[in-house]
Amino acid sequence: MKIAKYSIGTGDRFGLQGKAQLSAIAKAKEQGVDDLAIVWNKSHREHTIVLTTQQEVRVEADQAVKAVGWEGQYFVDADHIGLGNVDLFTDSSDFFTLDVADFIGKKADEASINEYVKKHSNLIGQLVIPGIESSLEITQGLLQNIAEKYLYAVHEAGKIYRHILKARGEGDFITEVSMDE
Repeated sequence: MKIAKYSIGTGDRFGLQGKAQLSAIAKAKEQGVDDLAIVWNKSHREHTIVLTTQQEVRVEADQAVKAVGWEGQYFVDADHIGLGNVDLFTDSSDFFTLDVADFIGKKADEASINEYVKKHSNLIGQLVIPGIESSLEITQGLLQNIAEKYLYAVHEAGKIYRHILKARGEGDFITEVSMDE
């Protein structure tokens, strides 16, 4: 599944603004913003606070799309989920924001870190990005630090992704990874 070039996340916490939000986004499309998708976001924490379910978000999204006559892509996001709560979202969501922030800074095993550094050692040197004035110096130490800080979190994201894949199947959902510290 491929998402549109542009996406707008909406936060309809109480399930009352779906039609109005989608109507506003439709106006952007009328102004020439093409290749646009809407993503209904609601986290497990928000569902717990306002006592809603992800299925209610799916119903609201489907009803708003029908009422507005939206013909673009739209998704329902299992927002900021992990292995402990992903199953609550797999039936009604088709967009998954994998939250692995709690795993940043936890060190992966030495073999994985060494493998990462070895695999990416071809990046050592000056990294020049067209359009950006300064370059970035990639060193073995930098690769080591990146692996020590983020590799465990990346492995956790992989676990969640494979869990969703097993439940939903290939090509049936979009994922993004949140590593907000």
